[in-house]
Amino acid sequence: MCFSYAVNFSKEQLQTQLDLNQLGPIQGEANIPNPGFFLSGFEHPYMPIVRAQGSQFRWESATWGLVPSWAASAEKARELAVMGLNARSETAHEKPLFRQSWQHQPCLVPMKGFFEWKQEGTRKLPHFIQAQEGLLLAAGLCSSWVNPESGEEMQTYSILTTQANALMAEIHNVKRRMPVLLEGPQRAAEWMQGSAEERRRLCLPCRNDYLKAHRVAPFVSKPGSGRNRVECQAPFSEASQASLF
Repeated sequence: MCFSYAVNFSKEQLQTQLDLNQLGPIQGEANIPNPGFFLSGFEHPYMPIVRAQGSQFRWESATWGLVPSWAASAEKARELAVMGLNARSETAHEKPLFRQSWQHQPCLVPMKGFFEWKQEGTRKLPHFIQAQEGLLLAAGLCSSWVNPESGEEMQTYSILTTQANALMAEIHNVKRRMPVLLEGPQRAAEWMQGSAEERRRLCLPCRNDYLKAHRVAPFVSKPGSGRNRVECQAPFSEASQASLF
């Protein structure tokens, strides 16, 4: 699954990665959290996504954790948001939580990289996974929800997952899942502009050599440890730690 990722990139890097000639002009502003070295979905942060608006594309600041338009209360919305952090690409088209968004509301979720944990005995070892070059573009679904109590409209989203490729199966070695990653601007354009059935065909594991990964420090596993800092992405080894003492 994918419950934490990084957005420490600039708007210029984002524009280069998306190759605006593929998607056409993107309206609005990309509001990137700063610092954005580690952000957890369980904190429901606002993140930059790209969504379709008619025949155009628009930047949105959206809350991670999809809430469908039919959620009848703020309490129900909070409950569904936790369930809506990730959507299994194999079943999203038939699940009530995601079904409408699957048909009509694809989005792109840009990230510097994401975090996953490898199980070794009783230990869970955090890793940082990123593209060999540039940024990652994850396939997402989005939804607009209106709070019936306040009348406030909120944009929300979910990240689609698929079976792990060989690299990710070695790291995420229990559930063996990974985000659906769109390799290059052409696939990003196909995701945004294609039919629901065409999008379904894109929900495959990416190539092993598209990614690189390394282990990161144990503090990344500890909520409340101030982990949203640049050190959380640095390579870590127990040998180098032991040499400090």
